[in-house]
Amino acid sequence: MGRSIYQPRKDISVHRDRRLKATLVLLLVWGFVSLLHWLPQAQWLMVGLTAILAVQTLRMLIAKPAPLVIASDADLPQVSILVPAKNESAVLADLVYSLYELNYPRDRLDIWVIDDGSTDATPQILRQLQAEFPTLQVHHRESKGGKSGALNAVFPLTRGEIILVCDADALLPANFLMATVPVFAKPGVGALQVRKAIMNAETNFLTRCQQMEMNCDSFLQTHRIAIGGMSELRGNGMLVRRELLARCQGWSEDTVTDDLDLCFKLYLAGTEIEFVTFPTIQEEAVTNWQNLWPQHCRWAEGGYQRYLDYFPQILTLGWAKSIDLLLFFLLQFLLPIGLIPDLLWTIIKSDRAVLLPLQTLLSIILTVAFIAGIYQYQNLKGWSLLWATIQGSIYMVHWIPAMIVTTFKLCFQKPRSRWIKTEHQGRI
Repeated sequence: MGRSIYQPRKDISVHRDRRLKATLVLLLVWGFVSLLHWLPQAQWLMVGLTAILAVQTLRMLIAKPAPLVIASDADLPQVSILVPAKNESAVLADLVYSLYELNYPRDRLDIWVIDDGSTDATPQILRQLQAEFPTLQVHHRESKGGKSGALNAVFPLTRGEIILVCDADALLPANFLMATVPVFAKPGVGALQVRKAIMNAETNFLTRCQQMEMNCDSFLQTHRIAIGGMSELRGNGMLVRRELLARCQGWSEDTVTDDLDLCFKLYLAGTEIEFVTFPTIQEEAVTNWQNLWPQHCRWAEGGYQRYLDYFPQILTLGWAKSIDLLLFFLLQFLLPIGLIPDLLWTIIKSDRAVLLPLQTLLSIILTVAFIAGIYQYQNLKGWSLLWATIQGSIYMVHWIPAMIVTTFKLCFQKPRSRWIKTEHQGRI
């Protein structure tokens, strides 16, 4: 693909006023919750909203995802594998070795590592890897602020019809491409995400909970797709058609979660995103709260940003996706910030919490998804399954303050957040 065709989006914030939108949303939510406390008649609005969302929840939880049919006789397209790497000396070599063990035709593989201004031993390791694997292609650039910029820098140099993005800490099984690329033969599929697994899951409480969180997410992704809802890309282990990336002008450099932003752009481009549960792609979980908190706040900020950026266009995708978006936007992002006035009015007026129905609905979704995801992907049963679900539920509470902090940050922060990479330790 020629350079003249591809023009990555520049980091220009004047066309978006996220602060104004986030502040408006905050005021609307607080005003609505206050109205429910001061006008008891208005609580029928909450009853009606909860009823609609409850029906959607029931449809989602009882849905039976259709198995993906892999077209074994499909032509295998050229695949470009992109690995952004900034100071990844601890993990990069293991990933490259796993990429060169993929059982995919070698003449149809195009493997790139983007050295994004590394200051550790990453450049030296890459030279050693190139000596061992002469077809490994390395693009060096001065770091300019994030993963999306690194991907955009190398995209015009690639030649694959399908683009696979891997984080530097990833490990892929040998059958990874043979089990995923043929899915693109299914009409309408423009991208897919594979299930992620934690390679260091047994390190401590946090890593075990992150594995359970990913299994919960996998359950929800497959069930959302089953009822015509939306799936989401998770960055590591996502595959996208080249033509669609070009149409979407690549990865946004004006967000802290380029993968979540790309989801909305792909749906607006008229394509579907599939989710593959097997094989998995392994990655390293963070092992302490000091690293988990900023990582999850970044995910929360990027997830919220895309709703602010693509509303109301995203509501043009049909009723199935619109109601799916409403359910998850309301429960993930609006409910946490609504808890503040709900608690205050409950104390001041000795009133009952008006958001309790939505809290109950969210608890049901997470509990069912945790139990089903852990049972399906970790094969736990009985008391082990119950205990794991209790631990996971306690762990998930941290998302409430993360969402609240993120909401206020978007309302008052003038410059956009810098993209901060997650540090990887490698095998210990």
